[in-house]
Amino acid sequence: MRTGIVMTDGVSSSMGRELPLRGAVNARDLGGLRTLDGRRVRRLRVLRSDLLTGLDAGDVAFLLTDCGLRTIVDLRAPGEIVTDGTGAVVDAVADYRNLHVYGADRVRLDLTEVALDGNMFDRYCEYLAHSSENIAAVLHLLAAPGQMPALIHCAAGKDRTGVVIALLLAVAGVRADDIIADYAATTPNIAALRARGGRAARPGADDRLPDWVFAADATTMRQFLTHLDTEYGGPGVWATRAGLDQATQQQLAENLLDDRGHRLPTPVR
Repeated sequence: MRTGIVMTDGVSSSMGRELPLRGAVNARDLGGLRTLDGRRVRRLRVLRSDLLTGLDAGDVAFLLTDCGLRTIVDLRAPGEIVTDGTGAVVDAVADYRNLHVYGADRVRLDLTEVALDGNMFDRYCEYLAHSSENIAAVLHLLAAPGQMPALIHCAAGKDRTGVVIALLLAVAGVRADDIIADYAATTPNIAALRARGGRAARPGADDRLPDWVFAADATTMRQFLTHLDTEYGGPGVWATRAGLDQATQQQLAENLLDDRGHRLPTPVR
């Protein structure tokens, strides 16, 4: 068995949180990320990853046995799933959900024409504007009993996954710096992601797309979290408006976090 997940105190990279999967190139555990009140995300509660179709039998056994995986949340479009598949691990978990996260055009950037200059911030704002219902459904699911350990993924595990993970962590009270560091931890994996590609993308799409489409810059996630505060009133207010009441938000945090630290009082609304 491959148990090589060692928790570290630092969150500047994913070092110590990577999942030892041969068939995925951008997979890690959220365990160890810190909250404002001194708690931490529990080890092996929520995992994040890129495409799962390349997982071999050993990878599947690791996720099921070593990680105790129960739930997979797939953020891809139904058409991507038809083209690229889901992978053997999906048939082995207790619960598989497809909750598509999309922007204004519902199409991945590698299937469209994009400008040479730009960043992913605008795309992430589109996810909030057009996919709040599905993102909230992910959080509702993870607040329910018995759904964790869970794995959230899309094609690259960077953008759709990055936004959903950021909102999950922010609603649970994880520090902005830790959310940003976890997002930016994809950067060392970008070359491998580009080399792997995917059947759902057009042939040669990676070669013609500008580098900013593949970037996981800390600045982009910082902008997104600031946007969440200024335009939506913060993660708690966004979640409430998206249909997650205070009790659900609290249960989500309890499912995700350890019991250490000094909990902040529940705000009066």
